[in-house]
Formats: sequence, C-alpha cells, structure tokens
Amino acid sequence: MSLDSARHAGSPLDALALDRVDERRFLGRAHGGPARRSFGGEVAGQAVFAAGLTVPEGRHIHSAHTYFLLPGDSTVRTEFEVEEVRDGGAFSTRRVDARQNGRPIFMMIASFHQNEPGLAHQVAELDIPDPEDLPDLPTTFAGSAENLAWAQGLFESVDTEARFPTLPARALAALGRTGEPHQAVWLRSRRQVPDGTIKQAACLTYLTDLLLMSTALGPHGRTFQDGSLQGATVNHTVWFHTPVRVDEWFLYDQHSRWAGGARTLCHGEILDRSGRLCATTMQEGLLRPI
Repeated sequence: MSLDSARHAGSPLDALALDRVDERRFLGRAHGGPARRSFGGEVAGQAVFAAGLTVPEGRHIHSAHTYFLLPGDSTVRTEFEVEEVRDGGAFSTRRVDARQNGRPIFMMIASFHQNEPGLAHQVAELDIPDPEDLPDLPTTFAGSAENLAWAQGLFESVDTEARFPTLPARALAALGRTGEPHQAVWLRSRRQVPDGTIKQAACLTYLTDLLLMSTALGPHGRTFQDGSLQGATVNHTVWFHTPVRVDEWFLYDQHSRWAGGARTLCHGEILDRSGRLCATTMQEGLLRPI
C-alpha cells in the first residue's frame, strides 16, 4: 500500500515517502542518477516515520537513537522493518532496522510518550537576530562563488531556506580562516509540510543531519570537501521536547563539544521563533585524517 499522505512533491516529506509492505515493513524510494552514499538524515527520517505509523494513537515521539552501520546506496530501495518492542501504560518503544540488498545499513531505537503534565524549565536562550533581519544566501556569500555554490546546492537539495547569523565553518575554511566550534542557522522548508506530529518529527529528523558534524571543523580550518578528512556519522540522536513546524523558521544552534581519536561529538539545540527549546541533538562522527 502506498502512503499517499507522505507524497507531497516539493516538501521535505516527499524525500521520506514510504510504501507499506505489511503492518511492520516499509520501503523507501530509490533515487535516479549515479549511485551516491545515502543522506543519513533521509534514512533516519524515514525510520522515524515508519516507527510512528505503528504506535497507538496519542503517543508522540520523544527520542530517536540511531546508528549508521554501512553506507547506503541512493539508487537502491531501503527496507525498513519495525519491531514492536513494548507498549506500556504511557510509553511505547520501537526498534527499526534498515536494509539494502539484505545487508543492515542502519538501526534505530525510538520511544513514544503520551502527553502528560509536568514541571518545566529550560536553559537555552534565543539570542540571535530574527531570520528576516539576516541576509539571504547570495548576500551572505557574495564574496565567494565557491561558498555560494556550496550553500545553494546544499539547501536546494533538501528544499529548505536558510539564513546564517555568522559564516559557518565550511565557509570560513574555504576563505582560509578558522573559528570557534560553533555555528547557527535559521531553517524553514520552502513548502508547507502537512499537519501531524509524526510527519513534522520525521522531517525535523531529516534536517537535523544538516551541517552538524562540520561544526567540529571550525577550529581546524578544514572541510569535508578538501580531501584531507574522511567523515561519516556513527550515531545520531534526537530528543523531541515540544512540537515544532519545519515549514516555519526555527533556529538550529550547533556546538562541537569534543574531538579526538578520529571521532567528534557535536550537539545541537532547536528553538522556535518564540524561544522554546523544541529538540536537542547529539551526533558522534568519524573524523579521520587521510
């Protein structure tokens, strides 16, 4: 059965389209053109979407812990199998395994929770100019055709608008400069994403893979494109605190907390326009000099 609700051409949800094979098995789409390594955010977003389609109504995802086992092939359909680990009184746990050609490429453990009242606080603050007060990409990267081509290609590939309050690590390195292991970006899907907590959460997961590991390169003046590094996501976790719409501006504030031993750990916070902390991310990646 085709999940028609997931097929919205021109929105991030289109990239996460799934065909339902049976109650717990789904197939992701294959991409045309030459074979490339699958975008990790796409695989993770599809896994979140598949898991969410198997949980009782009224339970919303609050955490997704993902592991990337082998590089995926963009030209091969990915099979997602959901295991119903547990449905408790308030929580549901799901495991998702993704395979291509019979080989495991990815796994995820996700937890879902019904809404409950509780204590509330947050430390994260919104202290960056609004996206309307920041220049568009052609203006931000007007002094570097290379950086402009990189930024436009990246965000067009995920059909998303972006505004940078300061130059990101990739742009600084291309200019021969270094910076702090910190970067931030306002993001917004160019097209509307349908209502539905799991649809919005899947699209958010898709976008959380953008730029995060490159934060670690700020102090080192390198890029993943300069041939000096081998980089790959090892594991990626998203904690969902409160719903956020990906077709409205949200801030993705990123820090690299540590690098060493050919690995790095990067941390992200996602805040909406009102300053609410909506999600937190952590990503461990391979950062191997070659």
